[in-house]
Amino acid sequence: MEEPTGKPLSCEEKEKTETAELPASDSVNPGNLQLVSKLKVPVLQIVPVPDVYNLVCVALGNLEIREIRTLLCSSDDESEKQVLLKSGNIKAVLGLTKRRLVSSSGTLSDQQVEVMTFAEDGGGKENQFLMPPEETILTFAEVQGMQEALLGTTVMNNIVIWNLKTGQLLKKMHIDDSYQASVCHKAYSEMGLLFIVLSHPCSKESESLQSPVFRLIVINPKTTLSVGVMLYCLPPGQAGRFLEGDVKDHCAAAILTSGTIAIWDLLLGQCTALLPPISDQHWSFVKWSGTDSHLLAGQKDGNIFVYHYS
Repeated sequence: MEEPTGKPLSCEEKEKTETAELPASDSVNPGNLQLVSKLKVPVLQIVPVPDVYNLVCVALGNLEIREIRTLLCSSDDESEKQVLLKSGNIKAVLGLTKRRLVSSSGTLSDQQVEVMTFAEDGGGKENQFLMPPEETILTFAEVQGMQEALLGTTVMNNIVIWNLKTGQLLKKMHIDDSYQASVCHKAYSEMGLLFIVLSHPCSKESESLQSPVFRLIVINPKTTLSVGVMLYCLPPGQAGRFLEGDVKDHCAAAILTSGTIAIWDLLLGQCTALLPPISDQHWSFVKWSGTDSHLLAGQKDGNIFVYHYS
């Protein structure tokens, strides 16, 4: 990956890039687009499931997730079918490696943490239940470098970790209360320590260094002690708090309450690009592609833009 330029992405630059990257007209092969599926309820989240090429999961609802459905494409007859996986009061969902999908649902008294494992063709599935914590789960994250470990963040500012093989809840680790309802986006394990990238939707809307958008902390699972490593704040002159975002490898992207998308290099520790609203349409969706070189940005009117990030 090339060194980030650190310059904001402007509309003019976007148009130039898009024009430059378009192939010559005589080299474009005629294509055909065929509608294979339509969802009549709002899509809150697209949940990719690694290692299953013909399966996509979607989380549906308005303000909260009410359904999880799979869109399964058959390579034999090019047909597509929808399957309802789960419905009800769903709090969090994440696609895991080895063709797995984890979700938490229900209220605190009857909370279920369920792992579904799909067949290679995406058809059949097996269900496994993990031991639920006595707190509502906000998000899940796989732990890179630690096989069969799953991490979750809770509304009580605790981080919990499970053994995916046994379903056992191994640890509950409290992180400091400086930022309430912190959300985990990425976790790494190195030399017995956990490095965790958190966002802070409830932080104050400020340009102060005391209100970071993302934060990197390190936890010792044996002692459950944690310490801050780095704060990822907005550059001078920019304000806003975290609405939603995505972390891929060492790149983090966030939509701010100002309507702007901000991008950080987690290794450099600085904001490397800003993408302001286009045509007065605030950004409402941001997602890294399969690599950290392309960014998908969506507007509330349904437009999706693809940006090359370098």
